[in-house]
Amino acid sequence: MLSGRNEPRAAMHLTACLQSRGEPGIVETVMIVNISSHGARVLAHRYWQPHEQLVLTEFVGGFHIDAEVIYCQRLDRNQCAVGLKFATAVNAEWPAAGGSFGMRSRASS
Repeated sequence: MLSGRNEPRAAMHLTACLQSRGEPGIVETVMIVNISSHGARVLAHRYWQPHEQLVLTEFVGGFHIDAEVIYCQRLDRNQCAVGLKFATAVNAEWPAAGGSFGMRSRASS
């Protein structure tokens, strides 16, 4: 029986932006805590609904990708862990520390 993930995730602490696709649009600054080519876990203040369609945007470098909320777990009164699944897999060039996470959609490669 398999346990854990099939794909490694890179641990990091980078600030990014989550934006809803609905009207009115909701924008929140979040912290990416780990990421892979298929998804990410971010820390947010807002509770995002499962299946909600969002855009994750990097502040430095202009990377953005469509994502779906897989789960939102309240950690305390002011913070939630949000699991995101990317709409398309991305190629990743993980930084040694900080800065841009240098990702681009595989569809655009």
